[in-house]
Amino acid sequence: MGILDLGSGDEKVKKFDVKKFLTPGYSTSGHVELYTVSVEKGMSWEDATHVWAEQDGPDDGFYVQARNNKKIAIMVKEVNTKKRLFMVYRPNTGKQLKLEAYADIRKRCKKVLSDEAKQHWIDQYQSSAEICSHAYWRGNCKKASVGLQCEIGLRCRTYYVLCGSVLSVWTKVEGMQIVRLRTEDGQRIVGLIIPPNCVAPLTNILSSSDQSQQLAVQQQQMWQQLHPQSISNTVNT
Repeated sequence: MGILDLGSGDEKVKKFDVKKFLTPGYSTSGHVELYTVSVEKGMSWEDATHVWAEQDGPDDGFYVQARNNKKIAIMVKEVNTKKRLFMVYRPNTGKQLKLEAYADIRKRCKKVLSDEAKQHWIDQYQSSAEICSHAYWRGNCKKASVGLQCEIGLRCRTYYVLCGSVLSVWTKVEGMQIVRLRTEDGQRIVGLIIPPNCVAPLTNILSSSDQSQQLAVQQQQMWQQLHPQSISNTVNT
């Protein structure tokens, strides 16, 4: 499955919440942490115009694609003149990793002035904070219609990342995607991505384990306070 890197490129990673749980077999120093982070990959109109100002190729600039009575704007920049390959920027996902051939771009899109592209860009940028690509293009999404979450084409995505002493709960999270994050404030997080539908059950398991471990730690501390001589003898031995 490989390792997913977020925050090393154009993504903006923000940490919203972290829950800590003691894990079986450890004292207070052994725990797992469940982070809730938001990752934004989109590009605002202001950022798009800054990139556009640095372009000088004859085919660089804004293009509009029409489908299902909707229009979206993209921005392209030529990076390989021999093969006519272009970097593509979108309001909802920012810079694409995959380059596109100019012939393919022209099949779908029409070159326009920035004034014509502006409103289409802003509309998709704003809607993609909460609306997936299916709903944006077609007006509905099959997953969303049955209460499921669809994140296709969203510029803002939420990830739940489990870090720390994960070996103690490995049977519960085995097979999950490994992720490396770098937040806006410079914090590095390495862990496992927990699917949204697994967060509540996993939290219940970890909370139960945490309570048991807290009780065990308290009992151990009480025993040590009541039997200080036993601890001293053990150390001397």
